[in-house]
Amino acid sequence: MDSLQLVSVIIPTFKTNNSLIRAVSSVLNQTYTNIEVIVVDDNDPDTVYRSRAKSIMERFLDDKRVKYLCHERNKNGSAARNTGVKHSRGEFICFLDDDDLYMRDKVSKQVAYLLMNPQHQAVYCWRYHNGDIIINTKIGDLSKEILSLSFTPYTSSLMIRRECYEALGGFDENFRRHQDF
Repeated sequence: MDSLQLVSVIIPTFKTNNSLIRAVSSVLNQTYTNIEVIVVDDNDPDTVYRSRAKSIMERFLDDKRVKYLCHERNKNGSAARNTGVKHSRGEFICFLDDDDLYMRDKVSKQVAYLLMNPQHQAVYCWRYHNGDIIINTKIGDLSKEILSLSFTPYTSSLMIRRECYEALGGFDENFRRHQDF
């Protein structure tokens, strides 16, 4: 299965700290191996955060699965995610915030689900939040739940088919925050 479907994981980084190491490593250590990681540095040049991001990403230079891109200035998380997708090649797209991490079989389980359920364009997974497992099994149009804030499938829990992402036009770059809603 790995050899058939490339998964692109987009990691925007802003005000970078050492959690970026854990985030990238959690993707590279997935049980599903046909993955590319695209880190988009959204820090302003000539800041300590840009320097820190560059220094962290140097440890991944020899891994051909990892790409490191820099915005010419801070744009926002939406723009960073769109930049990452634009430079990706995967049939499936995932997002990971630089202060989050993936469980080892997250990608494998989501790829398997989408392959077995071609009627679905995206899938989300459970997540940990403050030590608790947030479990949800909602299926279908979740617009009402998302807009009422009664359910939030965090960006890092999503996997979406590329054609669906493109049909939606990506993230709205006018949103400075909460673009995942």
